[in-house]
Amino acid sequence: MTEQLAIAARCLIGVVFVLSAAGKLRSGTAFAEFARSGRALTGALLGGRPIGRAAGLWVGAAVVAAEVAVVALLAVTATARAGFALAVVLLLGFTAGLLAEMRRGTRTPCRCFGASSTPIGRRHIVRNAALIALSLAGFTAAFAAGQSPLPHPAAVAAGAVLALVVARLDDLVELFAS
Repeated sequence: MTEQLAIAARCLIGVVFVLSAAGKLRSGTAFAEFARSGRALTGALLGGRPIGRAAGLWVGAAVVAAEVAVVALLAVTATARAGFALAVVLLLGFTAGLLAEMRRGTRTPCRCFGASSTPIGRRHIVRNAALIALSLAGFTAAFAAGQSPLPHPAAVAAGAVLALVVARLDDLVELFAS
Protein backbone atom coordinates (compact mmCIF):
# COMPACT_ATOMS: atom_id res chain seq x y z
CA MET A 1 0.00 0.00 0.00
CA THR A 2 2.83 2.40 0.84
CA GLU A 3 4.45 1.70 -2.52
CA GLN A 4 1.21 2.56 -4.33
CA LEU A 5 0.85 5.81 -2.38
CA ALA A 6 4.42 6.77 -3.29
CA ILE A 7 3.78 5.98 -6.96
CA ALA A 8 0.43 7.80 -7.08
CA ALA A 9 1.97 10.85 -5.38
CA ARG A 10 4.96 10.80 -7.76
CA CYS A 11 2.56 10.69 -10.69
CA LEU A 12 0.25 13.38 -9.35
CA ILE A 13 2.98 15.86 -8.39
CA GLY A 14 5.01 15.06 -11.49
CA VAL A 15 2.09 15.61 -13.87
CA VAL A 16 1.08 18.81 -12.03
CA PHE A 17 4.58 20.20 -12.54
CA VAL A 18 4.74 19.00 -16.17
CA LEU A 19 1.46 20.78 -16.91
CA SER A 20 2.60 23.85 -15.00
CA ALA A 21 5.91 24.14 -16.89
CA ALA A 22 4.29 23.30 -20.24
CA GLY A 23 1.59 25.94 -19.74
CA LYS A 24 4.23 28.58 -19.11
CA LEU A 25 6.43 27.47 -22.01
CA ARG A 26 3.75 26.84 -24.64
CA SER A 27 4.50 30.23 -26.24
CA GLY A 28 6.56 33.35 -25.75
CA THR A 29 3.38 35.21 -24.82
CA ALA A 30 2.46 32.62 -22.17
CA PHE A 31 5.91 32.88 -20.61
CA ALA A 32 5.82 36.70 -20.70
CA GLU A 33 2.41 36.70 -18.97
CA PHE A 34 3.71 34.30 -16.33
CA ALA A 35 6.83 36.43 -15.80
CA ARG A 36 4.66 39.55 -15.49
CA SER A 37 2.43 37.99 -12.82
CA GLY A 38 5.52 36.50 -11.17
CA ARG A 39 7.02 39.99 -10.93
CA ALA A 40 4.00 41.10 -8.90
CA LEU A 41 4.05 38.02 -6.65
CA THR A 42 7.80 38.27 -6.08
CA GLY A 43 7.51 41.98 -5.34
CA ALA A 44 4.67 41.34 -2.90
CA LEU A 45 6.72 38.64 -1.23
CA LEU A 46 9.60 41.08 -0.86
CA GLY A 47 7.24 43.63 0.66
CA GLY A 48 7.18 46.21 -2.09
CA ARG A 49 6.39 46.99 -5.68
CA PRO A 50 6.85 44.46 -8.48
CA ILE A 51 10.44 43.64 -9.33
CA GLY A 52 11.91 44.84 -12.63
CA ARG A 53 11.16 43.25 -15.99
CA ALA A 54 14.60 41.63 -16.41
CA ALA A 55 14.53 40.26 -12.87
CA GLY A 56 11.03 38.92 -13.52
CA LEU A 57 12.25 37.03 -16.57
CA TRP A 58 15.11 35.51 -14.55
CA VAL A 59 12.78 34.54 -11.72
CA GLY A 60 10.34 33.07 -14.26
CA ALA A 61 13.09 31.05 -15.92
CA ALA A 62 14.33 29.79 -12.55
CA VAL A 63 10.80 28.74 -11.54
CA VAL A 64 10.26 26.82 -14.77
CA ALA A 65 13.71 25.18 -14.48
CA ALA A 66 12.89 24.12 -10.91
CA GLU A 67 9.52 22.74 -12.04
CA VAL A 68 11.25 20.67 -14.73
CA ALA A 69 13.77 19.49 -12.12
CA VAL A 70 10.91 18.29 -9.91
CA VAL A 71 9.58 16.20 -12.79
CA ALA A 72 13.00 14.73 -13.60
CA LEU A 73 13.68 13.88 -9.96
CA LEU A 74 10.26 12.26 -9.47
CA ALA A 75 10.68 10.18 -12.62
CA VAL A 76 13.49 8.16 -11.02
CA THR A 77 12.74 6.11 -7.90
CA ALA A 78 16.18 6.77 -6.41
CA THR A 79 15.71 10.57 -6.58
CA ALA A 80 11.96 10.75 -5.86
CA ARG A 81 12.44 12.01 -2.30
CA ALA A 82 14.53 14.92 -3.61
CA GLY A 83 11.77 15.64 -6.14
CA PHE A 84 9.15 15.74 -3.40
CA ALA A 85 11.38 17.98 -1.26
CA LEU A 86 11.91 20.43 -4.14
CA ALA A 87 8.17 20.39 -4.87
CA VAL A 88 7.44 21.33 -1.25
CA VAL A 89 9.96 24.19 -1.36
CA LEU A 90 8.47 25.53 -4.61
CA LEU A 91 4.89 25.18 -3.39
CA LEU A 92 5.72 26.95 -0.13
CA GLY A 93 7.29 29.79 -2.12
CA PHE A 94 4.29 29.99 -4.47
CA THR A 95 1.91 30.00 -1.52
CA ALA A 96 3.84 32.72 0.29
CA GLY A 97 3.76 34.86 -2.86
CA LEU A 98 0.03 34.29 -3.31
CA LEU A 99 -0.68 35.18 0.32
CA ALA A 100 1.45 38.33 0.13
CA GLU A 101 -0.30 39.44 -3.06
CA MET A 102 -3.74 38.71 -1.59
CA ARG A 103 -2.87 40.79 1.50
CA ARG A 104 -2.07 43.70 -0.82
CA GLY A 105 -5.59 43.35 -2.23
CA THR A 106 -4.55 43.10 -5.86
CA ARG A 107 -6.28 40.90 -8.42
CA THR A 108 -3.25 39.40 -10.19
CA PRO A 109 -4.33 36.48 -12.39
CA CYS A 110 -3.17 33.01 -11.42
CA ARG A 111 -0.70 31.94 -14.09
CA CYS A 112 0.24 28.71 -12.34
CA PHE A 113 -0.65 26.63 -15.39
CA GLY A 114 -0.09 29.29 -18.04
CA ALA A 115 -2.80 31.52 -19.45
CA SER A 116 -5.62 32.33 -17.08
CA SER A 117 -7.66 35.37 -16.22
CA THR A 118 -8.79 33.95 -12.87
CA PRO A 119 -7.53 36.21 -10.07
CA ILE A 120 -5.60 34.55 -7.28
CA GLY A 121 -7.74 33.56 -4.36
CA ARG A 122 -8.28 31.18 -1.48
CA ARG A 123 -8.80 28.21 -3.79
CA HIS A 124 -5.20 28.59 -4.98
CA ILE A 125 -3.97 28.58 -1.38
CA VAL A 126 -6.06 25.48 -0.61
CA ARG A 127 -4.83 23.79 -3.80
CA ASN A 128 -1.20 24.49 -2.88
CA ALA A 129 -1.75 23.31 0.70
CA ALA A 130 -3.19 20.03 -0.63
CA LEU A 131 -0.24 19.63 -3.02
CA ILE A 132 2.19 20.29 -0.16
CA ALA A 133 0.42 17.66 1.98
CA LEU A 134 0.49 15.16 -0.90
CA SER A 135 4.17 15.88 -1.53
CA LEU A 136 4.96 15.29 2.13
CA ALA A 137 2.90 12.08 2.10
CA GLY A 138 4.73 10.97 -1.05
CA PHE A 139 8.09 11.82 0.52
CA THR A 140 7.24 9.75 3.60
CA ALA A 141 5.81 6.88 1.55
CA ALA A 142 8.89 6.88 -0.70
CA PHE A 143 11.08 6.23 2.35
CA ALA A 144 8.92 3.30 3.43
CA ALA A 145 8.37 1.92 -0.08
CA GLY A 146 11.97 1.37 -1.03
CA GLN A 147 12.85 0.67 -4.65
CA SER A 148 9.73 -0.93 -6.14
CA PRO A 149 10.52 -1.59 -9.81
CA LEU A 150 6.98 -1.97 -11.20
CA PRO A 151 4.33 0.67 -10.51
CA HIS A 152 0.75 -0.46 -10.27
CA PRO A 153 -1.31 0.93 -13.20
CA ALA A 154 -4.15 2.03 -10.90
CA ALA A 155 -1.75 4.15 -8.81
CA VAL A 156 -0.36 5.78 -11.96
CA ALA A 157 -3.86 6.43 -13.32
CA ALA A 158 -5.12 7.84 -10.02
CA GLY A 159 -2.18 10.23 -9.80
CA ALA A 160 -2.58 11.38 -13.40
CA VAL A 161 -6.35 11.94 -13.13
CA LEU A 162 -6.00 13.89 -9.87
CA ALA A 163 -3.25 16.00 -11.47
CA LEU A 164 -5.60 16.94 -14.32
CA VAL A 165 -8.26 17.95 -11.78
CA VAL A 166 -5.70 20.14 -9.99
CA ALA A 167 -4.54 21.74 -13.24
CA ARG A 168 -8.10 22.53 -14.35
CA LEU A 169 -9.36 23.56 -10.89
CA ASP A 170 -10.24 27.12 -11.93
CA ASP A 171 -12.30 25.84 -14.86
CA LEU A 172 -14.07 23.25 -12.69
CA VAL A 173 -14.92 25.81 -10.02
CA GLU A 174 -16.26 28.20 -12.65
CA LEU A 175 -18.28 25.42 -14.27
CA PHE A 176 -19.97 24.33 -11.05
CA ALA A 177 -20.33 27.86 -9.64
CA SER A 178 -22.46 29.06 -12.56
